[in-house]
Amino acid sequence: MLNPAVTVLMAVYDPPLEMLDRAVESILTQTFADFEFLIVDDGSRNAPVRGFLAQRARYDERIRIADEPHRGLTASLNRGLTLARGTWIARQDADDWSEPTRLERQINHFDAHPETTVLGTDAWTHQQNGRRLWQLRLPAKHDDILRQLQHGNPFVHGSVMFPRAAAASAGGYREEFRCSQDYDFLWRLAELGYAANLADPLYHYRYTSGSVSAERAAEQAWAQGAIQRLAAARRAGEAEDIAGELAEPGTPQAAAALLKQADHMMLAGDYGLAWAIYSKHLASHPQNLFAWTKLARLGVFRAFPWLREACFR
Repeated sequence: MLNPAVTVLMAVYDPPLEMLDRAVESILTQTFADFEFLIVDDGSRNAPVRGFLAQRARYDERIRIADEPHRGLTASLNRGLTLARGTWIARQDADDWSEPTRLERQINHFDAHPETTVLGTDAWTHQQNGRRLWQLRLPAKHDDILRQLQHGNPFVHGSVMFPRAAAASAGGYREEFRCSQDYDFLWRLAELGYAANLADPLYHYRYTSGSVSAERAAEQAWAQGAIQRLAAARRAGEAEDIAGELAEPGTPQAAAALLKQADHMMLAGDYGLAWAIYSKHLASHPQNLFAWTKLARLGVFRAFPWLREACFR
């Protein structure tokens, strides 16, 4: 497929095989057929993962495997942008899955709104075992998305589609960011044209205890603050100082980041680890009423499944 309409881009690094299989199958069964499936293997060491990818590529010519040395997610995504042949690029994460009509619905939107430079979708959230939690309802219109960007990422990264030309104009993902690279990149894409989210949940996002959000919460919090300051500089017409913004560690946010990490473990369904993190924090900060509230929420979340969404409202 030398000139596919869409390149579906997925980077992998030793994902659980069951999750990877579901992610791959969800793309191969799309109702929109004019795509290539570019999988950048970021130096996976797991032989079953490498074997699985090689086997699927042998039996489906739409799959292209790019075997790369381990350099991290940001570099792997940029390698994928370089290798992509499609007019549009659709992201897909290796531990999530897409609804069968996702690509078709997104292409239809681009056909009707060619000025769009980034398009995501609403999503269902799931625990790491696949148990459904609730629907993420994201801002749908450009102005609402720009407002939300100043506070946090209004996109589910794995759900987005964008023109390859727009990604090149934006300069791709900035490799200074080891995490939250999607927040920075999608914000810059939104500034190039128009941003939108489809209101239907066409993507399934899985909370996992091994994700970046769970393992590097403090670093992620600091990166997000740096990204917001860089965007403010762009709005003011000032030069961006990426190195300067990332130079200082985010120690004032460390406690909040630790509690966020525990929240993520709870959402993933790793209740024991969530309890341990909350308890560790409270052992050194016994007067933190906010942390006690979070610990109580863990009990409610685990004991009363029908109240789980209300716990995060």
